Amino acid sequence: MADRRRFYDKLLQEHLARHRQMALVSGPRQVGKTTTCRAAGTDYLNWDDPDDRRVILRGPAAVADRIQLARLRATAPVLVLDELHKHAKWQAFLKGFFDVYGTRLRTIVTGSSRLDVFRRGGDSLMGRYFLYRMHPFSVGECLRIDVPSTAIQPPGQLEDEEWRALWEHGGFPEPFLRRELRFTRRWRSLRQDQLTKEEIRTITQIQGLGPLETLGQILAERSSRQLVYSNLANEVGVAIDTVRR
Repeated sequence: MADRRRFYDKLLQEHLARHRQMALVSGPRQVGKTTTCRAAGTDYLNWDDPDDRRVILRGPAAVADRIQLARLRATAPVLVLDELHKHAKWQAFLKGFFDVYGTRLRTIVTGSSRLDVFRRGGDSLMGRYFLYRMHPFSVGECLRIDVPSTAIQPPGQLEDEEWRALWEHGGFPEPFLRRELRFTRRWRSLRQDQLTKEEIRTITQIQGLGPLETLGQILAERSSRQLVYSNLANEVGVAIDTVRR
């Protein structure tokens, strides 16, 4: 896969240079969060790694010891905590870690779309972070990757090759940069499977995956049309309340 700089590389660089607050980076699966954040960091801990998880569970002091925070450095280290939202007490951990060590390093926390949902459950981190949501490649990002000084930017001419790649493969980095139709079809099928079996079920506590997958396909086909719950319920074969949920 081709290496390509992204707008979010510049955005994180600017954040780390200007702000003491933690950067919480959320976004859908496989949008490039880990790749971008690891490039900006000096130290990395992943909740999905059993060894890293044990360190995080032991608390802020154990994490500080793991990354050798007491060691003298020319510049402040940048710690990346990947998939931390899976930790049941991630907010309390971050609050304690930031309050004790926040002046001695910079912290980036990554998580899937669930990070947005769980973040709304309380304000224990108020004033300690800025939230950035990462999106797939777009026309705007293909044209420029500098952080804009104003909200509205002048129009630009996108190359035909870039436009065709966005149209045929979508903006998620791996299929967009690889640009192979066979790979893109397989990638989309796998991602849809992960979305229904892991992300949506975790948030909604829905157990019936068959009707959920059918409903997802119907909604994708009817994007921008009027939403009628009773019609959807009849097609999927479930109750109206189940469709709403």
